[in-house]
Amino acid sequence: MKTAEEMYNYCRDKGYFSGSDRNFTLKLFNVIANHLGQDEEVVVCFIGVHNRKSPTKDDGFYGYALTNRRFMMGQKRLIGEDLKSIPINNLQDIQLKMDSTTATLTIFTSDNPVSIMLTSLEAEDIVQSLKQNAQEDTALPKKEKPQESLSKAEQLLKMKELLDAGILSDEEFEQVKKDILQ
Repeated sequence: MKTAEEMYNYCRDKGYFSGSDRNFTLKLFNVIANHLGQDEEVVVCFIGVHNRKSPTKDDGFYGYALTNRRFMMGQKRLIGEDLKSIPINNLQDIQLKMDSTTATLTIFTSDNPVSIMLTSLEAEDIVQSLKQNAQEDTALPKKEKPQESLSKAEQLLKMKELLDAGILSDEEFEQVKKDILQ
């Protein structure tokens, strides 16, 4: 996808942001479309509330897009626009916290985490799409992957040391252990 119209149609077809105004959505996605590089394509996009801290405190609605190079966040303001982007290789983790009608998507980066409020109906699909596409875009071809310097047993021992030192929680250790053993 390269245009705001294509991004809008993608979201409409996926059932994201039900009830959102078309013109408002196009304004948000235009911020992103106007800053895409020539060889850059949007693979996943959606609308959400940026950095929601409470029911009355947030940064407003943003358009979000994962491209083949970066994660982009754009907002059209009364005067000007706000655009932020994070290179794909700086995306560290994506987590989702579900509530009854809303969900909070947190994207952890090498800098500060990004918090996005979504509806609970669209949240899981958005997270799965982001994770799948971010992994595909950052994956090295098999022949170029660096060889593991530590065996699985050595990796587990290192993680156990971090658990014992209190650096990792039991949940984090179990997740890392599961990832290592896959």
